Amino acid sequence: MRKIFRIIKIILFLAVFGGGGWFIYSTLSRSSTPPAVAVPPEVPKVPERVYGVVEPAGREVYVSSSVSKPVRRIFIKEGDRVKAGQVLIALENEVELAQLQSALAKVELKKKELEISRYELSKKRTLFEKETVPEFEYTQLKLKAELAELEIQAAEREVALAGEQVNRLELRSPIDGIVYKMEVRLGELLNSGDRGRIILGSPELWVRLYVESFWMDRFKEGDRFDVFNSETNSLVGQGEVIRKSLYLSTRNFRADDIGERFDAEFQQVVLKLEPRNAPVPLGLNVIVRGGRSPKGHP
Repeated sequence: MRKIFRIIKIILFLAVFGGGGWFIYSTLSRSSTPPAVAVPPEVPKVPERVYGVVEPAGREVYVSSSVSKPVRRIFIKEGDRVKAGQVLIALENEVELAQLQSALAKVELKKKELEISRYELSKKRTLFEKETVPEFEYTQLKLKAELAELEIQAAEREVALAGEQVNRLELRSPIDGIVYKMEVRLGELLNSGDRGRIILGSPELWVRLYVESFWMDRFKEGDRFDVFNSETNSLVGQGEVIRKSLYLSTRNFRADDIGERFDAEFQQVVLKLEPRNAPVPLGLNVIVRGGRSPKGHP
């Protein structure tokens, strides 16, 4: 019986020792084997999928104030067509108008003082020529008249400055175009440099694409592409390539790990958009993919 137990122990020992050895061997073999290298797809066979945004031709034009003032009057609304120089909104100007009126009154006062000085000078000139008035007295009157002329010039500059301050409170359109955005209310405080509240632009629409470097050769001037809404995948229209930037821009992207980031090179490509259904809102994110055909071909 003891001999049988001894044989069983030997068999169990060999089984455990052999199994452990095989496990160690297989583990080391797997760790020493290099991982399989992923084969990247062939770029020529991958359909392009490029993202972009709708904008007015020539980019947006932002209208902002150089001073912080409440809105006094609004002359336009979204969708209106405007001409260069047309007043869009007017800000409160009571203080500036008072300063302008004060400057104008000062000019009138100085003109009257000059008129009096010239009258006195003309009377003294005759007496001075007859040597009945001292030269000092005549010279003083002459200098007084010249000083009044200089004071008028200074007052007129004050008028021009005050008038400029009043004009600054009327925001005017710098271009002929369309009001795409008007987020200003009557009586609301419009802060200095507050961009993005009033946006103008050309009626013609563009799509600005950010084309990754390995797809640059697929976008040539005159080529046409289908443009889709990136959210709904609905067809927005067609676009024709009219411009390509002469340099590559670098944009930063983050991986799933917030601590990791990588850079990608892009070329900006501009399409002239022919909307399928108007209107197309500015800032719409779109996708351009497939459907390319040379200009002049269906």
